[in-house]
Amino acid sequence: MNERDLVFIGGGHTHALVLRMLAMKPIANVRLTLISDTRLTPYSGMLPGFISGHYTKAQTHIDLNKLAQAGNIRFIHGRVTGLDLQHKLIHLNNHPDIEYDKVSINVGSRPNLTVPGSNAVVQLRL
Repeated sequence: MNERDLVFIGGGHTHALVLRMLAMKPIANVRLTLISDTRLTPYSGMLPGFISGHYTKAQTHIDLNKLAQAGNIRFIHGRVTGLDLQHKLIHLNNHPDIEYDKVSINVGSRPNLTVPGSNAVVQLRL
């Protein structure tokens, strides 16, 4: 039985690294949960290589579902709509509320596709 629920909201770089480390060295009686509205999260450090054609989309993205499976981490593919800090609940769109003892939020970078030409480059490479 788990005594603690540690929930990670978002698949940013730090969360991906911490979850990988916790998968290799689990903490007893702690259930890990990752909530993300995407299954793949981009690694922004590889963006220049992606744009220039040196890397594929698969090489420049972290597969959050695969990471969760490898580490026995509960993965919820959904969008967080709110936090109830008093009752320690995370509200999700189309999913029951999630209870937590500790929560971390790290959604990662979000590209600004309103910059002229940025969407065209992304679309060409995808």
